[in-house]
Amino acid sequence: MKSKFVQKFNHDPIANGYDTNIQNENNPIRNGYSNLMKWIKSKTKQSNILVDLGCGTGNTSKQITSYKKIYCVDISQNMLNIAKNKLKNNNNIVFVQNDLLDFFDNFKNNKKVDTIISTYAIHHLTQDEKHILFEKIFNFLPKNGKIIFGDLMFKNKKHENKMKNKYPDLVEDFDNEFYWHIDNELKKLELLGFKIKVKRFSDLSWGIYGIKQ
Repeated sequence: MKSKFVQKFNHDPIANGYDTNIQNENNPIRNGYSNLMKWIKSKTKQSNILVDLGCGTGNTSKQITSYKKIYCVDISQNMLNIAKNKLKNNNNIVFVQNDLLDFFDNFKNNKKVDTIISTYAIHHLTQDEKHILFEKIFNFLPKNGKIIFGDLMFKNKKHENKMKNKYPDLVEDFDNEFYWHIDNELKKLELLGFKIKVKRFSDLSWGIYGIKQ
């Protein structure tokens, strides 16, 4: 199944300016990005075969220094083309043009993927779709498999309202996308059987690290 808004969030039109945009950490949406990337690097040291969901221009996969294989998945061919060039000196990276949800319906885990990472992509899924994705990932991973997510999140509905008051210029962006509500999403992840830790990097950027029990 494909996510409902897959074409709306296809970043083909903005691919060329994406890396410049994300470096502007004066923008509250981008604040915390560099520290989150360093966190990703620290959390992937023990991984062997990974899937990078919504890999974009390859910034997340570039943080991974020790691995056997990485599958870089994105719906945007233009973003993948930039990632291919950025990661051209990295061996054993496979690029897959696909939707975040649809990927798991078409990929057989015969390579024993042990880690799923995703940064700034899952907020393009509705809450129901997030929960479907979590189920797919849980069923896909082996015991002790890891999830490492960095994304735009609200702690809860109260925190969302607080951020809307703090950043009135961003309310339209908040309403047009599907930022995580951590209280709800953690409940789903823990019910599935993940042991979860949460780390905050800014008002809007958070990290979630989980291990399948």
